[in-house]
Amino acid sequence: MKKANSKKMLKKDEHLISIIYRPLTKRIASVLLKLGVTPNPVSHSIIITALIGGIFFSFGDYKSLVMGAIFSQLSLICDLLDGMIARARNAKTMFGRWYERITNKVMKYFLVLGASIGAYKTSGDPTILIIGAIAIFNITIISFISNMRLLFNFSKDYNELPRTKRFFIPFGMATTTMLTIAALFNKVSWFLWFFAIFGTLAWIKQIYSHYKMGNHIKIENK
Repeated sequence: MKKANSKKMLKKDEHLISIIYRPLTKRIASVLLKLGVTPNPVSHSIIITALIGGIFFSFGDYKSLVMGAIFSQLSLICDLLDGMIARARNAKTMFGRWYERITNKVMKYFLVLGASIGAYKTSGDPTILIIGAIAIFNITIISFISNMRLLFNFSKDYNELPRTKRFFIPFGMATTTMLTIAALFNKVSWFLWFFAIFGTLAWIKQIYSHYKMGNHIKIENK
């Protein structure tokens, strides 16, 4: 077995959240590499911790929200770690890349679903279930459109969220971070309303931006 190269843990094109979490994730990754941990078990743990976090969120009381926030952060850290370990072990595969994207989507689904159920339990207002469903749809469709751009050259490097030459803000991880903050301040319903309203505007804007970029490009018949 080849020795893992810890210098390869970090991407050249990093996102802002990975930079903030770097001191912690780099230490954890170094320990996991010494223990011989491979990327896939870490990817599995993303789903497991997100499911536990969603269950805690679904209870709705503040102590459960705090526990949900902790597990959502654990899920986020695991999401950062699997790529770091794969790079360090030079174990990047097409399945690994695909599975990493799937686990990221499942993570958000479990967490936001649990948050919606918990917000309904505490408020008793059935409207919040509709708002939660809209928020989940918006988060899902935004992620879907973002991933679809990788299949088309005209929009491959396009990103609605702010970015510089050095780093960018990933939508999925920003969503998890915002939910964590909302839970700690006991304002989960605000989070749901935000993504129900601005999430709708966001995916409409994504479609319009892709229309402007790709409408003038003709597809040649072969």
